[in-house]
Amino acid sequence: MEAFGRRVHEIVERGLLGEGLADGDIEVLYGIDPASRESFSVQGAGRELSMRASDGKAEIHAQIGLNGTPCPRNCWFCSFAVCNGVRKGILEMPRKDVLEYAKAYQEQGANLLLLLTTESYGFDKLLDMCGAVRELIDPAMPLLANTGDMTYEQCLQLKAVGVNGIYHAVRMQEGIETGIPVERRLATIADAHEAGLTLSTCVEPIGPEHSPAQITEATRRCIDSHPISAGAGKRIGVPGTKLAGRGMISELHAALYLAVYRLATGIEPRLNCSGNSALTAAAGGNLNWAEVGTNPRDLVERTENGGKGASIADSAKTFRDSEWEVLEGFSQGWML
Repeated sequence: MEAFGRRVHEIVERGLLGEGLADGDIEVLYGIDPASRESFSVQGAGRELSMRASDGKAEIHAQIGLNGTPCPRNCWFCSFAVCNGVRKGILEMPRKDVLEYAKAYQEQGANLLLLLTTESYGFDKLLDMCGAVRELIDPAMPLLANTGDMTYEQCLQLKAVGVNGIYHAVRMQEGIETGIPVERRLATIADAHEAGLTLSTCVEPIGPEHSPAQITEATRRCIDSHPISAGAGKRIGVPGTKLAGRGMISELHAALYLAVYRLATGIEPRLNCSGNSALTAAAGGNLNWAEVGTNPRDLVERTENGGKGASIADSAKTFRDSEWEVLEGFSQGWML
């Protein structure tokens, strides 16, 4: 155990240089017992590096879920998936509600705004909604979209209506437990970059069955996609979905994974997503998400009404409880 502790210490010291880690080192850290002394050493280092990366400032990004219509891409973990059969019929947020939420989020101090849709939501409708939101909010407020895979031309269209970036991720077991080939996800990310859209991504959704080697592979893929924000996120076991029975990793395990991701990627990107948990925020997570509307991690029509969606105030409290200062003003680095 002493030899292992020394090895972890050496890896952590390399990580604190802020230049990232080799895959072998990353895999070692992902395999640590989350309740061990070595784990808390990693978590402390993750916090230190995130503090340096962001000048001690955390951010709260705000998501509006536009629809919950069943999605044919059939991601086994997602409440929207047709194969899970837990959502029925057409569900779309009225335009006036979307605009009211966007205005409210800006007034409440959100640092960034994102619109979420399933692939059942028409792309032209998404363009129209993004354009309407862009006209309403401050020109300096970053606006992102989280939608299905797109062509280069569609990425250009998003850019033209005022969208600054996208959330897009190659999920764990993509193409096996989803109906989306890995190559298609990577092509969208490449097309988005080419079109001038910035990227938010994550190693997700991580479950207890995923090995350190698998998580390391996903981590390297995220790092190589050059995101503005990233991190490592746990899978939520949504009742009725095909993966609910596999269980979830603990919040302590999630905190370790998030800290490992920070050391793996180095001083960039500035933002490391914390998943609205005080434990993960304490381990270096400096990005929380406030959410309204539909949410793939729960079953209600409006996640703010009894679902898992946190408010701006909830997220701010999480950061205060973890000794983070929340950034005042708009997130930087998204507008190319």
